[in-house]
Amino acid sequence: MKLGEKEVQEIMKFIEENDDFSIFYHLDGDGVTSATLLSTALSRLGKKVSFYRPTNYEDFENGIAMSEITKNIIICDLDGHPLQKNIGLFENRNVCLIDHHELITDPGFAYINPKMWGDMTYIPCALLVYKLFEKVISDIDWVAMIGWISDAGPKDNKEFGLSVLKKYSIPIGKHDFLLDTVFGEAAMMTNNMIIEHGRAGADEALGILLSSNSLAEFMENERIKQTSGKVDKNLKSLIEEFKTRSECVGDIIYFFEMDASKKRYSSTLSTALGLNEYRKNVVVIMTKVRADILKVNMRATELNVDIPSALRKIFEHIKGSGGGHAQASGAQIRPEDRDKFKLLFSKEIRAQLGLS
Repeated sequence: MKLGEKEVQEIMKFIEENDDFSIFYHLDGDGVTSATLLSTALSRLGKKVSFYRPTNYEDFENGIAMSEITKNIIICDLDGHPLQKNIGLFENRNVCLIDHHELITDPGFAYINPKMWGDMTYIPCALLVYKLFEKVISDIDWVAMIGWISDAGPKDNKEFGLSVLKKYSIPIGKHDFLLDTVFGEAAMMTNNMIIEHGRAGADEALGILLSSNSLAEFMENERIKQTSGKVDKNLKSLIEEFKTRSECVGDIIYFFEMDASKKRYSSTLSTALGLNEYRKNVVVIMTKVRADILKVNMRATELNVDIPSALRKIFEHIKGSGGGHAQASGAQIRPEDRDKFKLLFSKEIRAQLGLS
């Protein structure tokens, strides 16, 4: 991938003119590794990082306690629309967004996104951060590789993955998304920390990555290993449950309502299914996370669909919010709109596929 010179200069100017940063990062593997790469780069550039915050999209709307957060904030791997809408939260602070989701216009803060210079390939944030600071963090390309794989990066920009595999003499494997490599295993282990321990797990994974001198050292960490063993067992059980209980619509879309006690598995379950046996389908995981909120995770790995576009049309008819990538998105709706959402979502996706 090539970087836009003008956009890179803006980000580098932001970093050069400021110090003592807070890093906000998305609550997933791509976000954790992006924060690791960024933190290391800032440190090597003589800058200070004082605060880290694992973040989800809804945090901007629900409010953020700002007492511990420094004046200068870099946000990694979060859709700019919720941030832009709630920018008042960051009054009197300097904000920079490094992202790869839908492009926003007139952000009002320092911003970089590959779509700004017309690169429409799929570039996870970890790869973007790595390329931005490659001159000072080339030795931790293995961290970028973990994030790249955890966010389905091998779909595009495969030359990066092949070069890292070659550097470390690791066989390519047979899985299109490199999940059967040691880097794929490390990506799942990183996500497992978040599944089992939530925000605290994300911060813990970040700390372990920052202190690890190699991929092997990270994967041999006892906390990482123990957590992954537990999560892998539970995830296998959920996959089997999905196969027997999911509702299939038109041989294309699979709806599955998961028990609220396992809500932390919703995103990972949709990813695990969508990157393997159900990659030619649309997987929709629905989980009641509160009395008034039904969380929806959607994955359509190998279908030419635009899920955020479908969501925008659906939310003209029911109350809800959501977004993300064309083939991997999340949303929140009211539990009473469950059946209506399923009908509208099926209609929109089938129309996009020319099946209506």
